[in-house]
Amino acid sequence: MDLETVQLLLSPDGERILDEARLLEGSLLTRLTALRKRCPARVAGAALSLLDLRKRATRKFSRAGRMFFTPEALEQASSETVSAYRAERFKKNACVLDLACGIGGDTIGLAGRCSVTAVDRDPVRIAMAKRNVKVYGLSERVKFTCADVAEIPLDADAAFLDPSRRIGARRTVRLDQMSPSTEFLHRLIASIPNAAIKLSPATDYAEMESLGGEIEFISESGECKEALVWLGDFMTASKRATVLPSRDTLIFEETPEVAVGMPGRYLYEPDACVIRAHLVEHLANRIGAWKVDERIAYLSSDALVETPFADAYEVLDSLPFNLRLVSQHLNAMSAGRVIVKKRGVPFEPREIEKKLKTKGRRELVLVLTRFSDKLHALICVPVAAGAAGESGEQ
Repeated sequence: MDLETVQLLLSPDGERILDEARLLEGSLLTRLTALRKRCPARVAGAALSLLDLRKRATRKFSRAGRMFFTPEALEQASSETVSAYRAERFKKNACVLDLACGIGGDTIGLAGRCSVTAVDRDPVRIAMAKRNVKVYGLSERVKFTCADVAEIPLDADAAFLDPSRRIGARRTVRLDQMSPSTEFLHRLIASIPNAAIKLSPATDYAEMESLGGEIEFISESGECKEALVWLGDFMTASKRATVLPSRDTLIFEETPEVAVGMPGRYLYEPDACVIRAHLVEHLANRIGAWKVDERIAYLSSDALVETPFADAYEVLDSLPFNLRLVSQHLNAMSAGRVIVKKRGVPFEPREIEKKLKTKGRRELVLVLTRFSDKLHALICVPVAAGAAGESGEQ
């Protein structure tokens, strides 16, 4: 979508085109043909694409139906929930630079607390960000600058940077391949010590550590969404795992060594943010669990402890992995649908699910993993939230 098309769709006439497009039915070709009678083909295509992006964006933004997006910018944008959580570390009414602001998702979160200068070199994204900030009623708190972030004065109370993690059509998780450059990152940190840098959770841990700040991994609804490097006064721990929307957080502390042993009555699958933050052992100590293998992130206990940092399963059966034998055990339990999970084994869950011949109605979970380098299968059922309290277990 070019700037001219965006500006047209932002105008009153563009709003009318979008309203008409919203009412069209049928295939994409049918709707495109109908809309081309009202406006040029490029505008019709852009309008239909934007409406599709707005539907997809409802998972991230409560006001998505009035916002503007590009596919790449929507993919990289943090959700409202994540942005609002992050913004709370910034001092109220601080002057903040939002660098590489994209379509303004993080700008909206920051502007709820701070005075923001949002910078991006793409005029299309700046135009969209202005509209999106306006949708949230925050325009008076944001100044927009269309420029390369590497060329502006680095003068503010704090900074937030969301570097581009693409090389053409390909994603990257390497700091030296992101834009702006690592040289700029270090210049930013030297100029504005209180800075936060948003990265992919798949970025190499050692590379994140090289920036010298607190590393936080954030999960939303069970999916690890991003990593943050917090610098200067933002630092409150060396590493942290946070789960949203509950906002429970687990931080690094010196902890006793965790025992390793065969599974007990309950199995815990730590949230991905806990694993990425290297805090599995901390979680084990917190809930009184042990590891089932030194190198694998499954925990176990005989007493159920509810935690926001892991999914819990009751272990019904445990046996060495053999597909025929596992199928027999599942059928003896009247298994129907079987959800396969795995860690530390070379199998693809969907392939195993296809090979299981189960005819019952009971939904079970099959966990494939290793104990002391031997393949093992655990047949489980998920533990419902609140089960520990209902059963009286602590």
